Amino acid sequence: MVQVSLVYAAGGLLALVGAVFCIYWYVYFKRNFQGELLTEGPYGIVRHPFYTGFIMLALGLAIVLPIYETKLLLVITLAVMYVYVPKEEEQMIQEYKKKYEAYKKKVPWRLIPYLY
Repeated sequence: MVQVSLVYAAGGLLALVGAVFCIYWYVYFKRNFQGELLTEGPYGIVRHPFYTGFIMLALGLAIVLPIYETKLLLVITLAVMYVYVPKEEEQMIQEYKKKYEAYKKKVPWRLIPYLY
């Protein structure tokens, strides 16, 4: 019983942290984006911070509430990220060229620090 409670607590914490990260990204982006490449704030941790937060939120929800809908949300989220993130990176390279290449060297992780 204790192990199940810990799993739910971990899932809830993951969902909460993901939601907070998404909100933080939104506020940071609205205050700072003026057409130039953002490389500080959440962008200093991973290159796609909103996606990171949303993945954490979807994973946490699937853990806390393991029903068809939350599992489907997680699968769709991961599939969309798998397809969309590389395409977005290509677009960023085309738009920002060497600035984005330098940024990729400074922040090597797309979504998960030290992993991916």
